[in-house]
Amino acid sequence: MKTLKKTMALLLLATMPFLSQAQGVSLLQRSEIAEVENDDGDATLAIFSIEENGQKQYYLSVGTLGLGTDFLQVDFDPVFELFIPLGSSLNEAIETMQQMKTWYKMPRKSANETTGCLALGVPNGKFEPVTVITRRFAIFHRLEFRMELGNLYRATYVSRSNFNSLLTSTKLYRKIHPKEQ
Repeated sequence: MKTLKKTMALLLLATMPFLSQAQGVSLLQRSEIAEVENDDGDATLAIFSIEENGQKQYYLSVGTLGLGTDFLQVDFDPVFELFIPLGSSLNEAIETMQQMKTWYKMPRKSANETTGCLALGVPNGKFEPVTVITRRFAIFHRLEFRMELGNLYRATYVSRSNFNSLLTSTKLYRKIHPKEQ
């Protein structure tokens, strides 16, 4: 235990010069609008905006992605999130989400295409194709957000109930903040 504390303290001291130099760098900041947590308390879905060069952009974060196949997904990356662009206004973001909501009603294994960015904290502008597949299991409806990696792929799943909660929270946010349209 003592060696762990010593190692952590040494690591912190070693990174201090780099952190102090990075203070002058302008970082993009997320302005959270709505967030839905799963049963174990991890935030899985979020709607937020980022202002860059005076222009706002709204994004949906579907959380972290696992790696695997159709039968097995292993969650190994707790840091990088998948961001889906929703538009440059709150109304446009809600319209995009309402279109995505219709994907839950599509036939099983239906696929839709969108773009997304796998990045740390905020989108980095490197957008790639994301396949969104409708999954149905008895009474459960989920969307699978998938990025292909050869024979494997990275994916996460969003339940219809969580998506609906996020959309409702975003609409409530719009009512509370009428100037942000």
